[in-house]
Amino acid sequence: MTPLGNSASQPTKHNVPMPGKVVPNSGIFARDATLIRPKTNSWRLPMSASRIQQLADEARLLLKGNPLMASSVSLQRVATRNLLKRRFQYGRTLAAASKLAGCSAGVEALSGYFPDLADGGYTRLPELPPAVAGPVGADPYRSSVLAAWMGALARSLEWQAARPDVQVVGRYLQPDLIAADLELERQPACRLSCGIGLVHIESPARSRIMQALLRQCMPDYPRPGYPITDDAELDRIADHLEKAFALIADLDEYGHQRLIAGLHTLYVGVRREPQCSFSSSNELPGSALIVLSRERLCAGDHAATAAQLLHEAGNILLGFYTTSAAASLPGEFQYVSPYKKDLQTLESILHTAYTIPWECALRMACLSTETDPERRAWKTAFIIAYAARQVPLIDIARKGIERLGGDVLLDLPDIAAIPSWSSRILFLVSQLLAEEPIAHRQAHLAERQRVLDRQAWDIGQMLLRGKEPIDPRMGRREIDDSGDNVSLWYDGKFHVIAKTPDHAMGEDYGHYAATIRGNAPSQMEAI
Repeated sequence: MTPLGNSASQPTKHNVPMPGKVVPNSGIFARDATLIRPKTNSWRLPMSASRIQQLADEARLLLKGNPLMASSVSLQRVATRNLLKRRFQYGRTLAAASKLAGCSAGVEALSGYFPDLADGGYTRLPELPPAVAGPVGADPYRSSVLAAWMGALARSLEWQAARPDVQVVGRYLQPDLIAADLELERQPACRLSCGIGLVHIESPARSRIMQALLRQCMPDYPRPGYPITDDAELDRIADHLEKAFALIADLDEYGHQRLIAGLHTLYVGVRREPQCSFSSSNELPGSALIVLSRERLCAGDHAATAAQLLHEAGNILLGFYTTSAAASLPGEFQYVSPYKKDLQTLESILHTAYTIPWECALRMACLSTETDPERRAWKTAFIIAYAARQVPLIDIARKGIERLGGDVLLDLPDIAAIPSWSSRILFLVSQLLAEEPIAHRQAHLAERQRVLDRQAWDIGQMLLRGKEPIDPRMGRREIDDSGDNVSLWYDGKFHVIAKTPDHAMGEDYGHYAATIRGNAPSQMEAI
């Protein structure tokens, strides 16, 4: 059979529908994907329990080979490098703000949260002694609240580089508001047994500073009309998450350790729609946003939540790894992701190539725990459909890594293993596909071809707009004299693609491009 993945060959957010349902324009199915909903009365008998267990065991073995599951010593070094980089950035920001008349009291109050920078330490950065990162909950440089306020302060200074306005800068030096936000993080509504705190997502949404980052991570939540998470619902969420964490500990021990080592806070909420939302950002270190549907809580689908938690663990770990490096990944938007319409950076491609296969492997490992045949069939179809878009993506990731300069790859050696590890997971998914009834298998393979055809179409739209996306499956192409059509070979198939007026690059591209250019006044206005 034709394998789903080629065995030789991403901030952050995703809304995931319940297995067996198609949610138009939502998350992984936003690109015309079709989720095959299997029927239990198929002519072919379902997989045997022994075969399900065998595939689940193989998935668990792949989870142990996670390329970024470095030793504790290596991760400690990464954490320390992050601390030192943030210390330098925060120190420079505080020093710049301290030069403005009327800001010294606010600067001193904010610097007091960082022992090395307190009492004017931010003015003596070259003299500061070496430091070693502590646990995630005790490291002020991994506080999402302090990072949000420091980031806002830095942007206020950058946007007014020529002549900073004391009144504008002073908005980001308000000790009482900072303390109130920090209290939510340090005194959460409740804690899981692993020590991670749970905070009602509605609470930081009321903060002037935090709300802008929450909207960036999860634009559709919270908003008027959404259910408020009361104490009873918080208890249900906590119970659900406890069981999801326990499942992760059983199936992916090292992933469980990294999840706990990378998080101190989960901002949680509920929604009426069937899909759930999970998100994280480098700008909110040590935390993630989770909005669970009431349907998920009632169904008790702990396996789906566990998989999505590891997806965010992957985003956090990879982001932590890349931000610690001395040599940054290139920031050009040169890659088309099969999961998005926009041009993406290599780092965004790597996030997707790393986290989704990890999530798929955990979902496969959980199949043996699902006793209901129909639900297991739905979950199997979900895994296969979810992984289909990785087919071109993993080769794109590999090509991007090949193009890196030597210094970058020497500084970030573990990312080179991401495409190969992800390909092994895709190969295992192809074995899962081989167990499907013929009709379902053909439908999944047809969906894979639709993914490739859509990828070719998106690349064609970018070429017609003067962009030069990089994709190793792309062959010869030629734009006609009118500039409205392109002939393109993609994955050995010939396409003639007409330019469409409604394929403008989306909001994500605009936001990230503005961030890189360092001129995003709309974000300042939102704050």
